[in-house]
Amino acid sequence: MVKNLSVLIPARNEEPNIKILLPQLLKKYSDFIGEIILINDCSTDGTKRVLRQLKKGNPKIKTVHRRAHPGVGNALKDGIKKLNPNSEYVLFMDCDFLANIGDIGKMVRRIKNYDGIIGSRFIRKNSLVSYPYMKKLVNRSYHYLARFFLKIPNSDLTNNFKLYRTSLVKKVFPLLSSSDFAVNAELGFFPVLMHNRIGEIPVSWQERTEQMGLSKFKILKVGPSYLRVFVRLLRFKYLKS
Repeated sequence: MVKNLSVLIPARNEEPNIKILLPQLLKKYSDFIGEIILINDCSTDGTKRVLRQLKKGNPKIKTVHRRAHPGVGNALKDGIKKLNPNSEYVLFMDCDFLANIGDIGKMVRRIKNYDGIIGSRFIRKNSLVSYPYMKKLVNRSYHYLARFFLKIPNSDLTNNFKLYRTSLVKKVFPLLSSSDFAVNAELGFFPVLMHNRIGEIPVSWQERTEQMGLSKFKILKVGPSYLRVFVRLLRFKYLKS
């Protein structure tokens, strides 16, 4: 059974989602959640206020308030630094993964056979709801290149829905250099290249509703970062072999 689970959640202007997500996580998985670290990434809405209210009701909720250099990569790296020394597992997820809360239980049940489990949006048909075509094209092309050049067969390593052993997170941490969403690719691909056992389970994905706020992911903006990560992956694989 999973114990001492740390949940790392980056949040930039996620007031509508965190007030729903955090209570549901604690209600459903409080038996093995040791801490939820929410990294408030330079938010300008009511995220900080909501977190202050939620913390009053549960000491397992911990916060990191970032005030400069926003970015998912910077946020996750700050969150990893705050992990409890007794943490045994780390769950990475986004604030808008409300529909995936039930999938966490599936990850927990399978993690004993792996070093990490990733939720894949591309295993099961009809798993994507309103997924932008260009985003899907770029994602599939990236994984095709990884399959061809890196010999990595996993289907969705860039998804920020991962359950890892904390020991693995600490091994990968020195390799994390991206400040933005490309950190998700680093967290996905480097463990495989380091010969860890990384499994996948099928999960669904749905576009944010108006009530959930706007997505911060912009392909043209983060594309160069993902390309730089791919070059680093190539160097890591072939210069070390």
